[in-house]
Amino acid sequence: MLKNSIIDEKLTKSDKIFEIIKDVIIICIGLMISSFGTALFYQAGMGSSAMATFSDGLHLLLNISYGTANMTANLAFLMVLFICDRRMINIGTVLCVFMIGIFVDLGNTVFGLLPIATAHVFIRFICMLVGCTMMGIGLALYVAVDRGFGALEGLVKYLCAKTSISFGKVKIGQDLLLLSLGILLHASWGIGTFISAITIGPIMKVFIVKFQKVLKKQ
Repeated sequence: MLKNSIIDEKLTKSDKIFEIIKDVIIICIGLMISSFGTALFYQAGMGSSAMATFSDGLHLLLNISYGTANMTANLAFLMVLFICDRRMINIGTVLCVFMIGIFVDLGNTVFGLLPIATAHVFIRFICMLVGCTMMGIGLALYVAVDRGFGALEGLVKYLCAKTSISFGKVKIGQDLLLLSLGILLHASWGIGTFISAITIGPIMKVFIVKFQKVLKKQ
């Protein structure tokens, strides 16, 4: 009996390790999709997402690089999330902080090989919409895994729980706030900036539910 109990315990630990590894891989895939969407959005030259606009304004204000500004903003939001509800912080949160920059740089390298920046405005507009959709789908995938949230998504979930307002509406409000702050800090912006602010939240809301069902996280 004792031997069987030890075997069962080992199997349980192995299952848990396998589950964690699987979730980490899925999170990285989601972050890669989102980051490639960000890169495609950037290459279209029609503005940046709300967080990117805020980071751009922050780097101008503090006279630091864009990457450092993005990291600073993420760490600041992570501290706020830790104060509000530290239970939302997990391995997915850490991966989000460190992996997005790597994947965005990779995406910029890939899409930079294509003549997107010099293409007709209609082509660039389509690229912007595709990038926006990729951001929403990728973020939804890593949120659906439920291994912690990125600081921004965690704050959205926290506010949803406290106010009973839908995820999509809170996300739109958050993006509009970041967008407004970025513009006030003299960040560059365009039509895509506003489109991303009002579309990424609803896209995430739809796909989070779909991915949760597929991953059996509900």
